[in-house]
Amino acid sequence: MSKSSILNAIKNANIKKVELKTFETIFTTYDDKESVFKTNLKKAGGEVFEIEKEKINQKINELFGSSKKIVSFVEGYKINTIDKNSFYSPKDLKKANIAVVEASFGVSENGALWCDEKSVKFRSIYVICENLIILLNKKNLLNNMHEAYKKVDLKENNFGIFISGPSKTADIEQALVIGAHGAIKTYIFLY
Repeated sequence: MSKSSILNAIKNANIKKVELKTFETIFTTYDDKESVFKTNLKKAGGEVFEIEKEKINQKINELFGSSKKIVSFVEGYKINTIDKNSFYSPKDLKKANIAVVEASFGVSENGALWCDEKSVKFRSIYVICENLIILLNKKNLLNNMHEAYKKVDLKENNFGIFISGPSKTADIEQALVIGAHGAIKTYIFLY
């Protein structure tokens, strides 16, 4: 058979139209999203602090002291030891070993946080710093990834990343390595 005869046979085939069934899917929801979020984030290796917004600077100083190189990409927080405007290329990010960013929302079912490029100068900050501090408003906790994907808009942002704890891999000789592809430690401040 020739290519054209096969295509004509397909085109002229009398195929019955089948209605696709719709499924009412019930996704997991939680009565206490915050508790589930904290539990799942801890399982992923993240450290969670429930904190009042006014005490965030104090907690960062408590954790790291003044000897660290901190850059904040969150408006209103004067915890920088490095001005975020001093970065001219992603390579400059090596100056900072602690980055403070804000997540758009968190997902309770897996402890993931959605971070995008709206508020950071270079998106590589999420994976290049040693310590990543992520601020999250408790009001922005979602139940599950189905809710999360409805909120993700890549037309508005060219980049986004779900972060759940520090970077980890066990690909090499099945030995767990922390910090291979990103932050060695992640701290989540729920306010």
